[in-house]
Amino acid sequence: MGPISRREFVRLGASAVAASSAAKTFLLEPAVLAAPGDRKIRFVSIGTGIRGCDILRSARKVPTGECVGTADLYDMHRKAGVEAWGSDIPTTRDYRELLDRKDVDAVIVAVADFQHRHVVLDCIAAGKDVYCEKPMSHNVADGFAMIKAVQENKRIFQAGSQRVSSVVFKKAA
Repeated sequence: MGPISRREFVRLGASAVAASSAAKTFLLEPAVLAAPGDRKIRFVSIGTGIRGCDILRSARKVPTGECVGTADLYDMHRKAGVEAWGSDIPTTRDYRELLDRKDVDAVIVAVADFQHRHVVLDCIAAGKDVYCEKPMSHNVADGFAMIKAVQENKRIFQAGSQRVSSVVFKKAA
């Protein structure tokens, strides 16, 4: 193949710009989640330590989500969760109080790794969809129990990971 003309170079450059713009629109702009009837997805956060608060600060940027409560055993973590969300929300030491609420659609689980199985199974049994911070399970048996519960109860479950959950990683893949 010989050298390309200036006109071909400009045409190729314009095509590359258009393609990258389209790729950004389709690959880097995630779909907006919404609950039925255009209402907000109401969620609670169980665990408001460092990672739980990071997730709450990120969740504030999602216009279709509304945090309606948090749970943590430690007083300072419960206070930090309210500060991370940015408005006054109910807090409790016993997360099961939040799972009893009929107005809660989903739960963020950001507790210690060894507690993931117990908390996730309680969430699933209460009919809630779950986002569980990494690692999903403390051991293989816990993971299989969680998968079984999600499948049998037809719930939505996502195990999070900052790197591979990113839309940039999806584009690279």
